[in-house]
Amino acid sequence: MSAEPAALALFLLLACGTGSDDDSGATGDGGATGDGGGGADGGTDGGAPTDGAVLLTDAHNYSFSGVLDGPSFPLAELADSTISWGGLTEDLQCHALDPVADIDNVALMVFPYLTEQEVEQGLSTDTLEQVDVAVYLSVEPGDATEIHLSDLTFFGTQADIQTEFEAGSGAWLVVFTTGDTVGVGSRMIAFLTPTPGETATHAEVTDGCEVLDVDVSIDHAEPVLVDEGEAGALDWSGLTLTAQGQPFEPLSVSEILVARYDTQTVADLEARFLDIELLADGLWTMPHQSGTSADLSGLVDAQGAPFPGWQAGGTWLLALRCGTCPNPAPLFLAVVQPG
Repeated sequence: MSAEPAALALFLLLACGTGSDDDSGATGDGGATGDGGGGADGGTDGGAPTDGAVLLTDAHNYSFSGVLDGPSFPLAELADSTISWGGLTEDLQCHALDPVADIDNVALMVFPYLTEQEVEQGLSTDTLEQVDVAVYLSVEPGDATEIHLSDLTFFGTQADIQTEFEAGSGAWLVVFTTGDTVGVGSRMIAFLTPTPGETATHAEVTDGCEVLDVDVSIDHAEPVLVDEGEAGALDWSGLTLTAQGQPFEPLSVSEILVARYDTQTVADLEARFLDIELLADGLWTMPHQSGTSADLSGLVDAQGAPFPGWQAGGTWLLALRCGTCPNPAPLFLAVVQPG
């Protein structure tokens, strides 16, 4: 294809942080990991555990799998078809969405050697690679809720991608995002399918509640035992697998999240996993720049108030996130038991 290949920048499709309701998770290009070195938050380079820190192990970690089934629109080949989303009022997580105010960027990715089903499977299992993507184009629609294929550019350079929209050219994935940072804030996906003999030239994208299905198990894992009344420190240098069973990159953690639920049980949270931040009665986060340990005294809530320490009562969750991984589902998530 004539449009320049772009770095693989997949997005907030699964689980937490799809760019609404002040979600703080984010993804970026590629899946790079940290380069080691102690950070300002007290992280170490890995290896020996940090003295006095709570050690996180694979036995503490939840399990997660997600299945995507995005809508597919058969369209006429080589036509400058339109894509509209004026009726898109709920996103992938079934959270409310304003199709004008919340959609800041529309992106197109073309996977020339994959089917739509293979792209969905790769997104679901976090196994897509940079070489799978041949084209990345985008447009900022402003107040509009409809674009033509010809509106999509390679960072401002005209692409005329409609001239290559023909059967056999691979899977054409459209991503609607909040914010204009590549790879961050995905709210909805859809496929455009060039189809011989088709005369339709319009794709109407509507609500995304049926697109994402997740299977989560938290209760099977061992709780993380912590001292009541303290914030303490964590060390994850011993983790070997992510929640999806992929190799854990210890230096890839870029954010730590702690949540408290006064009435929700673990079973409740498993059933409504996509809403775990919205359901929280207390929520504290902190960035993590490098290393495999962190002092939780850096945690703050949305108003900037510090984490008061672990308290008895309710349900507590701890999550480690990767902001540069293609799949933003927490790498690690566990129940915390103060005592």
